[in-house]
Amino acid sequence: MRERKGPRLAALGIALALLLAGCGSDDGTGVRNVDGTQPASGSGTASGSGTGSGSGTASGQAAACKPVGDAANADATIAVELKEWTVLPARADVPVGTVTFEARNTGKDAHELVVVRAADPADLPLAADGTVDEEKLPEGAFVGEIEAFGAGESCTGTFKLPAGGYALFCNLLETEADGSKENHYANGMRTRFEARG
Repeated sequence: MRERKGPRLAALGIALALLLAGCGSDDGTGVRNVDGTQPASGSGTASGSGTGSGSGTASGQAAACKPVGDAANADATIAVELKEWTVLPARADVPVGTVTFEARNTGKDAHELVVVRAADPADLPLAADGTVDEEKLPEGAFVGEIEAFGAGESCTGTFKLPAGGYALFCNLLETEADGSKENHYANGMRTRFEARG
């Protein structure tokens, strides 16, 4: 008796697609669409139809909060408000040590919080689409990030900060319903932060 391979191949294809969707949420560039997916290679936009479901459009969809690090071990906690088009920490500096950023999204779009060692947030290396090219950062400059989370939500990230200057920014690139791009970093979602030693 001959086996039917069609249903098996279809099931294998679906399983592979689900596996790939769940693996590796960061390709190293740091640029993500509003739903947390990676943009298509070289274009700065997500693959798909651009209709608003999982394509990085301005639908406001984002993955649920994924806290980073252990806030129980923090030496300090800093509230950070994220909204169009600002990153507003409650304080501009903190003593060196382990710091928890309590990011609160009071805007209408999904946002993320990226922490990078840098003297000036405006001088970070940029990709062709105007987002920060995290692959071109100096070695050791990337500290960590709180991945994109939805409007009205909060999320925490706990990172060890040696003495020096830091950039706090949102590096999302959205594709609007009309096909235009909305670059959060270029629109002003960046600020300087200091760890005092």
